[in-house]
Amino acid sequence: MEHLITVEEFRSLARPTSKHIEESEVGVFIRECEDMTIIPAIGLDVFESLLSDEIGENERILLNGGTWVQGVVGRCDGQEGLRRRCSGLKMALAYFVYAKLLQSDGGIVTRSGVMRHDDAYASHVEDKNRVRRYNDVMNVAESYLSGCLEYWKSVRGGGVHSVRGKRVHIHAIGE
Repeated sequence: MEHLITVEEFRSLARPTSKHIEESEVGVFIRECEDMTIIPAIGLDVFESLLSDEIGENERILLNGGTWVQGVVGRCDGQEGLRRRCSGLKMALAYFVYAKLLQSDGGIVTRSGVMRHDDAYASHVEDKNRVRRYNDVMNVAESYLSGCLEYWKSVRGGGVHSVRGKRVHIHAIGE
């Protein structure tokens, strides 16, 4: 396995997309999201171990998702901790890729800038709601990844890095 997900897995895990999306474009976004988000969060050694055919139960939950019990530090009454759910790195990666697709919005870079094809013609990209849709999808992706990191930290006791709050936020007044 070369990547954590395939294009077909992306289509089944993320929000609905057109069947006409270029598979090569999705493949590039999968690689970019693995390199820029997943590997820095879990580390290259863990990432490479997830690509192997033989993974343990903890790695399977990290990759595909599942439930686990979070222990409560200092609890001495014998009760179990909270049941938690990890959606899995595949799901998180699919949403990061989906966010990349939203940002590209079908646009292609030409010598005159980013253009979007409408039937036989092309026009410049202008969409006031694009940032809002992107932020919504990124919040979902970061939430899924944070759940994975919380699980992995609970199982391994560390070795993960936070991803929330890493994006630039620009607050503008007016249009």
